[in-house]
Amino acid sequence: MKKFPFLRKVFWASLVLPFLLAACAGSENAGGSGGSGDSGMGDAPCTECGQRGEIKLKISDERFYREWNADAYSRLDSVAVVGVFPSLKVVAGRPEVCKMCHSFSADALDFDLARIEDSLFVKAFPNMKRELMLPGMRLPDADTAFVDSLSKILLGSVFADGKPLQSFEPWLEREGVEQTFARALPPKFKDLLNDLASRYELRYMTIPVRLEVNMDPDLGRSGGFTWKVLWTMWDARYGELVFLVYSEFTAATTSGVSPEKEWAAPFAPRLWKMFSTDLKKIENH
Repeated sequence: MKKFPFLRKVFWASLVLPFLLAACAGSENAGGSGGSGDSGMGDAPCTECGQRGEIKLKISDERFYREWNADAYSRLDSVAVVGVFPSLKVVAGRPEVCKMCHSFSADALDFDLARIEDSLFVKAFPNMKRELMLPGMRLPDADTAFVDSLSKILLGSVFADGKPLQSFEPWLEREGVEQTFARALPPKFKDLLNDLASRYELRYMTIPVRLEVNMDPDLGRSGGFTWKVLWTMWDARYGELVFLVYSEFTAATTSGVSPEKEWAAPFAPRLWKMFSTDLKKIENH
């Protein structure tokens, strides 16, 4: 589906419309200290956004973890069908008073992450056919209720260290680790992936499991934010993880331009590191 990146961008842009907010299955807004993800969205629109130069950020307090399944990589089918999920859970935190938060919301974050994901995935796997896992796209409209329940099932599925898939805890304890790992999935989780592969004729699935971003006007020169994400790719047919990336950092501005957009930009090189590394030439560390 060569026009897929454009279609996805159009679809996610439409999610910002109030009457479509409910269609974003599994997404959640949650407030940061003293506010909520969508509170204060009546702030005056920014008439200077995109006109004041480049947003420049200094990255600090970084934590990074990645693991890949060597067997899954060795049999990677470069022309297979990939089911592309929206983020299962999005937490958008902002203070009650925040002049730079007028365009900030859970849907805007997910759209921005999708923009980054599309561009990198197409570059890394140009021949794979990517399909949106949303009603009216790869999924029939009749499956709307199923997809909503599926998000909750996936988030709660037992995964690493006996924790739910949505938990960040296992990756925080492995900060700085990069490793080959053939992670055995619980039978129920493996069966779920197999069922999705059969039901929707998929080989792979990409799932941003949980995205958590908190805006902070006091960071840097013109504000900033903290970022946490768990991004995964699965071989649904075999019922196994292909790779996983956990990325956490603080992004503070070093210029006079506030981070009113492109929050996922610093994550791009971190996700690309997974896509572009020749796994045969590195060792676990």
